[in-house]
Amino acid sequence: MKKLMFTALAVTFATPVLAGPSCTPAEQNTPAWEIVKGFEEQGGEVIKFKISSGQCYEIYGKVEGQKVEIYYDPATGEEIERIES
Repeated sequence: MKKLMFTALAVTFATPVLAGPSCTPAEQNTPAWEIVKGFEEQGGEVIKFKISSGQCYEIYGKVEGQKVEIYYDPATGEEIERIES
C-alpha cells in the first residue's frame, strides 16, 4: 500500500502543474525578430527565445532587473501572458 501511495504521489508531482498558453500559427506569422526587437526597445534584455510547446513565441528575459517569461501570439505579435519572478 505504501508503494502504491508513493508511486501515485511521484507521478502527481512529476507532471507539470502549469502549462503555457496555446497559440494557433497563422499563414503569415509575425517574424520572431520583430518580437525580440520590440521587447528590447521597451528596455528588456532577452536571455532566451523559443517557440513553446503550445506554438507561442516565448521570451525569457529581464525588465528593469526583474526576470520575466512572456508569451506572444505569433499570428498577431501581441503579448498574451507575462510571468514575473
